[in-house]
Amino acid sequence: MQKDAYYENKVAWITGSSRGIGRAIAEHLAACGCHVVISGRSPHNLRTSGEGDSVDAVAASIAEKYGVKAIAVCGQLTDETVVRSCVKTIHEKLGAIDYLVCNAGGGNTAPDGSLSKSSPIRSAYEFELGDVEKIMDHNILPTLLCCREVVPEMVARGSGKIITIGSIAGCGAQKNKGDSFSFYSLAKNDVQHYTRLLAAKLRHAGIPVNCIIPGNINTASTRLRFGGDRETPLEGLSRLEHVGTADDIAQLACFLCGPGGEYISGQLIRVDGGEQLWPC
Repeated sequence: MQKDAYYENKVAWITGSSRGIGRAIAEHLAACGCHVVISGRSPHNLRTSGEGDSVDAVAASIAEKYGVKAIAVCGQLTDETVVRSCVKTIHEKLGAIDYLVCNAGGGNTAPDGSLSKSSPIRSAYEFELGDVEKIMDHNILPTLLCCREVVPEMVARGSGKIITIGSIAGCGAQKNKGDSFSFYSLAKNDVQHYTRLLAAKLRHAGIPVNCIIPGNINTASTRLRFGGDRETPLEGLSRLEHVGTADDIAQLACFLCGPGGEYISGQLIRVDGGEQLWPC
């Protein structure tokens, strides 16, 4: 990637960007010339997956590597006061938000932000209400609250782009994974449908809204949750049959934020190597 005049000096807020897919998106946008906002639940949440020491350190590294401005904001984006505070900080330090990438969310996450290999949720009909509320809130509220806070400024100036991050888990029920992914699947399906609702609302304002739907992506977090190195290609499988990379997602995000995404809106775009072939 190299700097492009189209992206230079644009401000991109990528939620959940201290590690994994979000961090890859932030790096790619910074490489194109964007100023980026690195966002994490807590200053050191990335330690649990071994992807660094602090959100501040990630921001400093990106700023130095790509010659752009990069700042860190932290807090639980399920809290509307935290979201407002983050936006206030971004405005004060970088200015208006041009690109909002709603990546925050995930699967088995403990209240302290640490990663877990197991979920207390048993199935679509055997569950504790509190557990369901946590996973639903963790995945849908950050997208809803961040869009509610950022969209009005985009509408007022008539420009901006929004990307949400879904999951192939939200595109259909898989019999062999139904129990452990029931409510994560439901939450991601909500994100994906909300994308369409928002795209319909913002069409007249000229603001594209799209959802990227990752398949099986090799990140430190997925390796921690599901085990295995997930990196060694299996003999006899093609490139499309292998586990994807965070860069696969980030490259599409950059495209949608760039000139190629000007006339694309309301789309749910799977990046899964063709694993799912039915309509979203």
